[in-house]
Amino acid sequence: MFLYTLLTIGLISCNLDSKLPNKEQKNNNDIKETLGSSVQENALNNLYGNQEEKKDFKNFEELKDESLIALAKSLASTRPTTVGNIESAVLPVGHVVSLETSANKVSIPTISIKHNQKKEIKKEDLSPSTKEEKKADKAIKDIENLIRDSGFPELIESMYSLKHEYTLIRNNFYDVITKIRNKKTSLIKNGRNNRDKIKELTQLQNNLKIVDELDEIMVHIDIAEQEIRSAAFFFNEAKEILKEGIIKRLESENKVASQLARQALNKVEDALKSLEASSSKRGLAMGRRRIIKELIENAKTVLSKS
Repeated sequence: MFLYTLLTIGLISCNLDSKLPNKEQKNNNDIKETLGSSVQENALNNLYGNQEEKKDFKNFEELKDESLIALAKSLASTRPTTVGNIESAVLPVGHVVSLETSANKVSIPTISIKHNQKKEIKKEDLSPSTKEEKKADKAIKDIENLIRDSGFPELIESMYSLKHEYTLIRNNFYDVITKIRNKKTSLIKNGRNNRDKIKELTQLQNNLKIVDELDEIMVHIDIAEQEIRSAAFFFNEAKEILKEGIIKRLESENKVASQLARQALNKVEDALKSLEASSSKRGLAMGRRRIIKELIENAKTVLSKS
């Protein structure tokens, strides 16, 4: 750029000198020499400045390379060595810190050490300790004492037996009703002589108007069975939630542990409500069973005498 400027000034000066008088040409030459000397001096200063910058940059690159070489040697001195077939232990390597420059890149590994190892939890450690845990555990034990050794499977099996028994009772009932109807029809043919017997059979039919009640009791038995299944579900869920809460407490997650203990208690209460509902409906079915069976047996006795 500076050479181009010098050439341009020289050409312009030559053209101007050719058109000026001798005296003016001499003055012009003096000015031109002064200007040329100034421009040349600036150009040399710029060139020298660039050379100094390059020299400083080169010195910086050399210094940087020496630092990197020293760093690499330091890393090499800490690298694990192998003696025979035994290699020294290597620590786990975490994230890598990258040192980037315009000339090259160096990656330095950093070492991370984990301190979050979980404590081993044994079965004997899973015992209630807090007030909420003990309350939930007591409610669970109360249900266990309530169902005793039978457990939920046997409670469900008992409902199957009760349902089967009512099926037999209903079959006997319809059989007796059919016999009463047929007997009454035969007596009506000679109604004048069988008036008392017909009246007795009519009264017997009125006493056996329990069809709707039988159907309702069968529905109660089905509901009682479902309530037992629900109670079993809530009960097992409560035990699992309480166990999880104790584990969280042992892991020092006290807030979560407290929430789980309360949740376990709620599940136990739901199980208890389902058991109470089942027991109520089962008691109703068993209580009416005796009365219905007596009615059917009495009807059979009357039929046998008529």
